Amino acid sequence: MLLTKWDPFEQLTSLQSDIDRLFQGKLVQNQKRDWVNPDWLPAVDIHEDKENFYFDFEAPGLDKKDFNISINDRVLTIKGERKREEKKEGKNYFRLERSYGQFTRSFELPETANTAKIDAEYKDGILKLKLSKKEEAKPRQIEVKVT
Repeated sequence: MLLTKWDPFEQLTSLQSDIDRLFQGKLVQNQKRDWVNPDWLPAVDIHEDKENFYFDFEAPGLDKKDFNISINDRVLTIKGERKREEKKEGKNYFRLERSYGQFTRSFELPETANTAKIDAEYKDGILKLKLSKKEEAKPRQIEVKVT
């Protein structure tokens, strides 16, 4: 009878290789032989203070007309599209890594959000949304009376 030492890390390494190969297939090639990423989503940072909720979307290369922002039943939805510039004669691309196409991001808002009051600003490739909180949700100072 032959005993073989079992190495659990060997199986983990094999699993990691399999997963890596799976995600390499995420890039697809279209008929024009260009590499495109079909799943482009702008990164977002969400934070709050006492008065507001803030959403900061990283979306360089867009114009304000490329965004569609809506709120329906406490769901904030941002849709947009980054269009690829037309190929010009004389340009030879060696690598295309930037992502293009349409995107949609949706976020369920807390009940404390005032969906009637939202401001949007796009500057330096960042779409900033400021959503006010309802008055009853804002912290308030209570004065102590001396009797």
